[in-house]
Amino acid sequence: MCVIPLVVAALVSGVAAVGDVRRLGRVGIRTMLLFAGTIIVSSLMGLAVALLLIPLAPVSPESAAALRESAAAGAQQVTAQASQIQGFRQFLLNLVPSNVVRAAADGALLPLVVFSVLLGAAVGTLEETPRRTIVGFMEALLAAVIRLVGWIMLLAPIGVLCLAAPVAARFGIDTLRSLLMFVLSVVVGTTLAALVLFGLVARLMARVPPGRFGRVISPGVAVAFTTASSLVALPTMLDTALRRLGLSKAVAGFVLPLGATINRPGSGIYQMCAVVLVASLYGVTLSPSAFATALATSLLMTFSVASIPSATVFTTAPVLQAIGLPVEALALLLGVDRIPDMFRTGLHGVSHQTLAAVVARGEGEEIAV
Repeated sequence: MCVIPLVVAALVSGVAAVGDVRRLGRVGIRTMLLFAGTIIVSSLMGLAVALLLIPLAPVSPESAAALRESAAAGAQQVTAQASQIQGFRQFLLNLVPSNVVRAAADGALLPLVVFSVLLGAAVGTLEETPRRTIVGFMEALLAAVIRLVGWIMLLAPIGVLCLAAPVAARFGIDTLRSLLMFVLSVVVGTTLAALVLFGLVARLMARVPPGRFGRVISPGVAVAFTTASSLVALPTMLDTALRRLGLSKAVAGFVLPLGATINRPGSGIYQMCAVVLVASLYGVTLSPSAFATALATSLLMTFSVASIPSATVFTTAPVLQAIGLPVEALALLLGVDRIPDMFRTGLHGVSHQTLAAVVARGEGEEIAV
């Protein structure tokens, strides 16, 4: 309910607050490089974990045949969704909406982000009076939406319980027996990335104590984990960045909405684990060049993952296709995706807030941790 007005208000006011378009370009380039770099490192960590763990539970030829048969039987949804994934050229063309109102109504967030960034940049170049009027309206709208989200979040403890309990009940160890090592690889990979990679980024680049910083950003991570959506957690992350971390509206209002839209290190980990699992099930030995191809394709796909539960499963299809693995194998992963989805989205919550702190530190801001 709150995502569209929140993203537009945060981006327009944040980008307009930057003022100098050259500074906006510097912040934008730094942000995108941080996104791409952490996604690549996270994906490599996921690949290493999968190569270590998945071979520990080898699948017998009979079980592999049964799993492949099951995948083929349930492949209709996967192939239908995979056929709708945009090519890179179409992805670039669709970044600019022909009708921004329709993009908002359809929930096409990435085109809306592009429009909001451009509008904010234009507002930042206006004379003081019109600029102050527009920025004041957007900041007031942002404050009102965050207040509304605050009221909604009073019910969060009940909501978290109701979301988590059925997952624990439905996906027990028995259900996950055949795919347990895959699920475990994603869980271990995302946990290591959150603790080690982003802990080091927080310590070395944001120059904050990782433990204390982790406690401060935990509300946004908890919402992302339980809802499996970075966008649902965006209001909480913005509130934390502005009130508890003391980040400027220029940085928080730009980095966090953009990160919630395109920054997906957990998806990179998942996709590399899926590559190892599918290759194992189909008896395919992958070369280093095949892994490099999968990694490059995965990086492009992580930028186009929709902010909805299980979207990463479908955007894994081009990664498998790039190295000649069967797409229908993804049907196996849909039934057990809730747990990996929660962990990879929790990692996204850690990533968005940590990198926002890094960008703020690069702009000379102090972080209240």
